[in-house]
Amino acid sequence: MENLKIGEKITKVPLIQGGMGVGISLGRLAGSVAKAGGIGVISTAQIGYREPDFDKHPEEANLRAIGKEMQKARQISENGIIGYNIMTALKGSYPVQDCLWTFRH
Repeated sequence: MENLKIGEKITKVPLIQGGMGVGISLGRLAGSVAKAGGIGVISTAQIGYREPDFDKHPEEANLRAIGKEMQKARQISENGIIGYNIMTALKGSYPVQDCLWTFRH
């Protein structure tokens, strides 16, 4: 099997980590997979559940956590391939998509 190519980046191994929601696929796992040469994936499903205001302001907590988890992943793998898994079926997923678009551009 050939290595995967996304834009100018090529994986060292043909592996994409699955986006497992609510606390599994976060920055440490995604960064470690990317550092090992695969594609790391951060799941945005209730990603802010550890934020102190999650129960009262889940949307804001999720948006903050998105950036925090990418920072964690980038500390582990500065140049690896890291993406997001966004479940659009979740209530309030569209602000998450807008937030990620802002990070990218």
